[in-house]
Amino acid sequence: MSRFRVALSTVLLLAAGGPLVAQQQGAALLEDAGVRYAGLTTLCADFVQVLDNPILGDQTTSRGRLCQRRPNLFRMDFSDPEGDQVVADGDHFWVYYRSLNPDQVIRIPVDPSRGGLDFFREFLDDPTSKYDIRSEEIEQIAGVTTMRLALDPLSPRGLESARVWVDPSARLIRKLEIVDENGLVRTLHLANFAFDPELVAGHFEFDLPEGVDVVEGG
Repeated sequence: MSRFRVALSTVLLLAAGGPLVAQQQGAALLEDAGVRYAGLTTLCADFVQVLDNPILGDQTTSRGRLCQRRPNLFRMDFSDPEGDQVVADGDHFWVYYRSLNPDQVIRIPVDPSRGGLDFFREFLDDPTSKYDIRSEEIEQIAGVTTMRLALDPLSPRGLESARVWVDPSARLIRKLEIVDENGLVRTLHLANFAFDPELVAGHFEFDLPEGVDVVEGG
């Protein structure tokens, strides 16, 4: 039986099963995506990010391309707003929103136990040890059948909850939604994946612009 048929059968079982089946099969779907992720060295994709701030009642949309190199290198380059960057160099996350504050970059130490802004690592590297995972429902994303999974952290991880939309046939996360501890909702749509692309040396280094102050975060 082809992988596509197996994946489709799994999705149908999730739709028909009870809570226990939903929990077991939901975890299995995310673990299967994690197996594919573990077999890659680098992974890139286009992203559209939507941030909803319920406190301020506003919403912002941005887009660009992101790349990850296992185990802990990550980069988001924004094309809109152009020049914004998020970079994990293995030791620190560098968060530079040039569109908002061109004279400041925030540097945050990498926590080895958390993926943080690197959601590939956070959700695909041994997910069942970090989250209670259950399936919710089947959804179509850009013509692709996905299963929406709900993730509740088993211990404090800097977020309140998350949802991921897994494409069982490709074993990919097509969309994710993260609710942080302050109620900020971050939704990312992913497309145009590249598997094990060759990246230039220094791709995961942050090039500090002249005159920009480094502010230590944590």
